Amino acid sequence: MKKYTFFALFLAALSSFAELPLDEFMKFARNPNAISTYAALEGTVQHQRRGSALKNETIYFAMLITPDRLTGQVIIGGKEGYAIGQSRKVGNYTTTVLPMPGSGKENRLGHMGLRADDLAMGFLFYPVIRELPGANVSIVPCRVVLLESPDKSEQVKVYIARKHCFPLKAEFFAKGKPLDGMPDRTLETSSFEKKNNLYYTKTIKLSGPGWRTRVEFDSAKADINELESTNPPAIMRKLEK
Repeated sequence: MKKYTFFALFLAALSSFAELPLDEFMKFARNPNAISTYAALEGTVQHQRRGSALKNETIYFAMLITPDRLTGQVIIGGKEGYAIGQSRKVGNYTTTVLPMPGSGKENRLGHMGLRADDLAMGFLFYPVIRELPGANVSIVPCRVVLLESPDKSEQVKVYIARKHCFPLKAEFFAKGKPLDGMPDRTLETSSFEKKNNLYYTKTIKLSGPGWRTRVEFDSAKADINELESTNPPAIMRKLEK
């Protein structure tokens, strides 16, 4: 059986998932497995704003995932880092992001239009508002679900593959902004790789008015596997001094 990970683990879904009631469909999209996994990914982030030169940073993303919880970290340039905690219990979905000790105040991650909880798919755990008409991402049929952040500051249109119950695109809109207009941010996944019988997203693209960002993980350095709870891997790092 194929297994998928987009900073969370997804089993290849049955075609019947497409016909599930929305609440059941979202349960699979958010947390479809009983197995636990981990991943440690290294790569680069490219960011460019209109009229400015292309900027490059290193990125490290690590996560330990159980059916109930995700614990992870994102480190940019070796010296700016964020700790991620995510409860995945039905009815109690929460995501927290905290600066790691020693992290500066520059916020290079935010300047590039990238949030730490993007990598943990925190937006998937927002409360569901309603389902919108379906659409294709490239040639993949998707169910489109509208979610709203707990503080009601933004809404997100998430395009989830009907067959595999896998999120392919998310469009972020500030509160009150028309959903048929230009999103404030768009996140898209592409270029999947396989390691230890797990498929993970190698490339993430983000964009907004006047800027674009590309996250590319190095497949040769990817450490991904099923998690042994009694012997978790030492993948969480400290910041460089």
